[in-house]
Amino acid sequence: MQDRITPRSAYLHTIDLCVLRYCRDTQALQILLNQRDNEPFANHWALPGIVVNGDVEDRTLDDALERLRRSPKVDMPLAWTEQVGTVGDAFRDPRCWSSSTFYLAIFSEHIELAPHQGFFALKEVASGAFKLPFDHNQLVARAHERLFSKSMYSSLPLMFLGPEFSAPEAVNIFSLVLQRPVLKTSIRQRLMKMTEAGYLQESGRKKNGEGGRPQATLDNLKPGSLYLFDRSFLD
Repeated sequence: MQDRITPRSAYLHTIDLCVLRYCRDTQALQILLNQRDNEPFANHWALPGIVVNGDVEDRTLDDALERLRRSPKVDMPLAWTEQVGTVGDAFRDPRCWSSSTFYLAIFSEHIELAPHQGFFALKEVASGAFKLPFDHNQLVARAHERLFSKSMYSSLPLMFLGPEFSAPEAVNIFSLVLQRPVLKTSIRQRLMKMTEAGYLQESGRKKNGEGGRPQATLDNLKPGSLYLFDRSFLD
């Protein structure tokens, strides 16, 4: 259910969430969108969001974010969330002066979506080729930029792969997120450092990879934590 704002509202603040996932079928990153119930922009696809100065009291932004995550607009476990920024002006919402604190999130599991939910190509949404209401295209573009910049020096892309993955999968996801081929040796060195630091561990299991060849897998021992590399991929 959408948060309702009366025409006389002078100001509103929202929490908006950019939930990304890796689609193995299309080998692309996707973003979660919701079909709006109410005006403005009824029936349009938009970012999942909630109003935090409405009828429900949220003592902190984290409380509001968790309320959004549990709501029917999201209703899925998230491997990672972080605040990207806050924007606001008198033009982004036709109802009144408004602002939004928006977040980047990563989802790594399989789940059945509700009819009002859908995953769409991140590239199309971030570029504005797929139009969203309000300023949501710009919010997605900034979240995409945060994903790219943080992935240059951290293990963030591994969040897309879940608790168990292979080294070739790690190479593929880093190459996809960084939008260029990444050397296998570079990824393997980083995985080795993470293993030595207690973030990863050889699982002793194998899974079928490209061409049906078995690939050894790693267990992520700290799935909710980032590892910061001593060198970025630009060095």
